Amino acid sequence: MFLVLFLITADYDQLVTDYEIGHQLFLQENYIDAAEYFNAMLGKYSGSAFENEIRFRLAECYFNLNDFFGAKKYFEKILKDKKDVYLEPECLYAIGLIDILQSNYKEAEEILQTLLKHPAYQQEERANFALGVLHYFRGSYEEAREKLEGNQLLESKFYYAKTLSRLGKPLQAISVFKEIIDTSPNTPIAILAEFSRAEALFFNKDFDGAKLTFNEFILNFPKSPLNDYAHFFLAAALVHAKEYAQASEHLLPLTRHSDNLLAAHSSYFLGICRMKLGDGLGSVSSFQRVRANYPNTQIASYANLQLTNALLTAGDTVQALVSASQLATMFASGELSSVGEYLTGMIYFQKDDFFNAANSFALIPQRYPNSALREPAAAMHLYALNRLKQYGHTITFGSRYIVDFPDEKSPWRGRTLYFLGEAYYYQDNFAEAEKNFLRVTRDYFGIEVTPYARIGTAYAVYNQDRSKEAHTLFTSMSQTIFDDSSLVIATYLGVGYTLYNLADYMGALDTFELLYNTYPKDERCAVPALFYAGMCYSKLQYYGQAIESWERLLGNYPLASKSAEASFRAGDTYFKALEYEKARALFRWTVENHPLDDFARSSQLAIGQSYYNEQNFDDAIREFQKFIDLFPTSEEATSARKSMAMCYYRKGLESIDDMKLFVEKFPQDELAADGQYQVAYDYFEKEQFVEAIDEFLKVVVNFPQSSYAPDALLLAAECATTTEDWDKAADLYQRYLSYFPDGKQRETVYFNLGTAFYNQKEYGQALTYFKVVTDSFPTSAHAASAHHNIGICEQLLGETGPGYSPAPVPEETPADTVPGREQ
Repeated sequence: MFLVLFLITADYDQLVTDYEIGHQLFLQENYIDAAEYFNAMLGKYSGSAFENEIRFRLAECYFNLNDFFGAKKYFEKILKDKKDVYLEPECLYAIGLIDILQSNYKEAEEILQTLLKHPAYQQEERANFALGVLHYFRGSYEEAREKLEGNQLLESKFYYAKTLSRLGKPLQAISVFKEIIDTSPNTPIAILAEFSRAEALFFNKDFDGAKLTFNEFILNFPKSPLNDYAHFFLAAALVHAKEYAQASEHLLPLTRHSDNLLAAHSSYFLGICRMKLGDGLGSVSSFQRVRANYPNTQIASYANLQLTNALLTAGDTVQALVSASQLATMFASGELSSVGEYLTGMIYFQKDDFFNAANSFALIPQRYPNSALREPAAAMHLYALNRLKQYGHTITFGSRYIVDFPDEKSPWRGRTLYFLGEAYYYQDNFAEAEKNFLRVTRDYFGIEVTPYARIGTAYAVYNQDRSKEAHTLFTSMSQTIFDDSSLVIATYLGVGYTLYNLADYMGALDTFELLYNTYPKDERCAVPALFYAGMCYSKLQYYGQAIESWERLLGNYPLASKSAEASFRAGDTYFKALEYEKARALFRWTVENHPLDDFARSSQLAIGQSYYNEQNFDDAIREFQKFIDLFPTSEEATSARKSMAMCYYRKGLESIDDMKLFVEKFPQDELAADGQYQVAYDYFEKEQFVEAIDEFLKVVVNFPQSSYAPDALLLAAECATTTEDWDKAADLYQRYLSYFPDGKQRETVYFNLGTAFYNQKEYGQALTYFKVVTDSFPTSAHAASAHHNIGICEQLLGETGPGYSPAPVPEETPADTVPGREQ
């Protein structure tokens, strides 16, 4: 019997040792070796009571190796055995996750519903997490949100944020992703959250935001396996922004990626970019690559469709460019020289390939300075550069060209001057813009750009703060009938702007309302007209009508950039009327709909301020913190932190615990000295003198320049005196004299020092300080008592008989406790 027990014990000890080795391999994420080890153990301990435990760990290894078939087989074997009931819910949970990952959603739901029948798992976070993920992958995002919301598992928060993104709430999603990143920095899930943060912006069509965040991800996580996918999404955002050349640079390396789906999509979008850039043959090559190499992907169908367009584009463009090239070769000199280059430029220009168009047009003045096409090419070159918004290049080339060829008198010179003036205008050089526009209207009147030059002149004058002169120009133009509605709109907007700047708000209002009523569906007109109508109403103090005009703008054109300012100003109007709830609704609209606009920052800050004004400090703190989270590097972040500190301070005035929290969170705040002083004084009033000493000393040490420091040190000394800790009291009084040599309480401190040393029987020291009082402060209220005590100390130092120990006059003056007392 004893031999059997010994053998059982020996086997058990060996099993524990073996299991620990496998467990350590698992913890080190060496799942391959761990799986081999647990597999060997399974054979070695087959039939033992621990067989299913080992089988469970083996299944976990396979799960982490993405061998879901093997993992599921072992989890199901454990369930089938029905021997280890405690493992059953864990196996169900794992099988449910595997079914989700394998898109077996129906089976997953059945498994998870079975799991939830276990009482311990009905409110278990992991079970609800799995159900939430199931709903997410099914596309049932509201159900997913219901299951995931409030779940504290990091993985659950991650899918909750992805769910919010799919529900069109990118800002809320980003906030949750940020929480994950802050909670677990530099972990795999944090890197996933960084990627998904950018993805949320992309899927919610905030392509500008997506470009910024994907670019940050690429720079910050160059070794992440998600880096290539970030390049793809960045390229897709660039395609949406019509930045095809830049997009191509990101896509080209991905076309040979080992992930076939990524390679296929990259090749497809590279074809799109090449087609938009006029590279017909290149686009044909890209689409053919998708069709040939990835025929079973869905994107191959789209590639087949685009291939037709690419071939048509390539056919037309190639033939046109070949023809132009032939002309350039045939007429290298003579009257028809430069025709080939000019036609090439026009082909590119008509295809909106302004970069190549500009390059083609630029060749003509260089190679053919005497060509009749030199001036048209120069004008078209400036036009193409302006379309590229390369206004600096326009100015550099245009100003030099006019100097090099000053005698040109053809109508094309008027166009050259116009495009040069336009470049100056958009570079905010309004004086030079005005000069060029005036030359067009004076010397080339009648060409098609003349009315645009006139309107350009008026706006150039207006932007030089010459509103009265500009108003005359705009009014003159308003008498002309234009076929182009853009000229009509620009003219009457100019009339309204100048009247507004001249403080004729009623006249401006009539103009803006007329414009809106005439072109209510034209965003170019309706947006500024509604906005400035609201501004006019506000200046006229018709605040209700101002808000109505701004809210109409939000309703009709919510995505217009001016809507952000309109929403803010409407909210600010309510704010000033103390109607904070209405103000907050508009401020939140700005933040949610225009998160990247400057007025989003102002709006978020105003939300916090509105709660502060209502003395709703908890909500104010939340909103100021939200501002810091959303705009951590903005100039207003410092103001938000100060406002948040003030909220904590105001709460601290009602609760000493909140005051402690204020001092802890904002030790550098200008009110922190006052807060620390109040914390200390609370202990003093409660007669918790030992604690009070420590807190008063914090005032002195942390805020030595504050007006509270001298009083705090005196009160600390008084606490020591009250507890008869004479050594501590003497030290603190001496520290006061050292720190504050000009302090107003010096005479009292010298007297109290004498008393402290007397009570320590340091009569010589006591005598010294009492003499300071009588010698340096002869008119002090303590002088008489000090003189009396001097006599007693002298007697005690040698002139008294044995047993004689009279006490000095007990005149210890407590420190003045009025806050902020001057030293």
